[in-house]
Amino acid sequence: MKKKNTNKKILNDPISIISTGKLGSNLALALQNSKYIIKSVHSRNKLQRDWLLKNLDPKIIITDNINKAVENSKYIFLTTTDSSLKKVSQKINWKNDQVAIHFSGALPLSILDHVKKNNAKTGTIHPLQTFPSKSNYKNLYNIPYAIESDDEEVFTWIINLINFFNGKAINISSNSRELYHAAAVYSCALLSGLIATAAEMLKSLNLERDEAVEVLLPLIKTTLEAISTTGIPKSITGPYIRGDVNTIKSHISALEQYNPKISLAYNALAFASMEIFNEEKILSDSVYNEINTNLIKSIKKTLDYYKK
Repeated sequence: MKKKNTNKKILNDPISIISTGKLGSNLALALQNSKYIIKSVHSRNKLQRDWLLKNLDPKIIITDNINKAVENSKYIFLTTTDSSLKKVSQKINWKNDQVAIHFSGALPLSILDHVKKNNAKTGTIHPLQTFPSKSNYKNLYNIPYAIESDDEEVFTWIINLINFFNGKAINISSNSRELYHAAAVYSCALLSGLIATAAEMLKSLNLERDEAVEVLLPLIKTTLEAISTTGIPKSITGPYIRGDVNTIKSHISALEQYNPKISLAYNALAFASMEIFNEEKILSDSVYNEINTNLIKSIKKTLDYYKK
């Protein structure tokens, strides 16, 4: 296990956070009382700056001037949206002792190559976590972080920062980022969408979405707990792992009539999951193939419906 680096020089190098939204706010809250020095926080949004003024140490500079924010800092955290990252970074007058670190999960390190023309260095840090609000800074602790840098000193500094959060560093190459980020979206945003569509199916019980989600939450929580304790596929229950073909056919038929989009989502997810459902070889080949055949037929039927 690597020892945490407590080198005072490293800790005393000031940090600025640029384009502060939910992630940037949480980083500022987490680091403001640490041994790290937050020099300034930048936001163009007045309401966001007002929030920052109320919640951060008065010594931290809050500004809408991007170059004022970075002028006395070594490490510049770019927490802007993916679509505006390059444009925002190009507005900064980079100095040769500065380090640009972006927090995008999807964009490669090379998105900051223009920074190197001014002899600045670059790196990336992506917390594999969600931040629903600006005050979820505890979510930064004990989580994985995808990291990358082509500079040894920057890479070491990033490792030390992650050690501060008791995090797990995942060294990721730029050519792996698309699938990495897609997996993250699958596990977060699309999981929320999955639960929302499940709640939609319960409208037949005269339940509003919030009520339906409340009904489903015990099942969801128990499933997640089972995954964390027994793993996959042992946590999987239901008709697919049992090979209940008639039950599966009834789902397919009901969803085709109820909502083609939800039908397509259900069938596509089930089809993509069939190998996982049968990792322990519980299903016979004939049952396995019959389930797949029915799912594929329904997927084609729904796609033909939308082609019209």
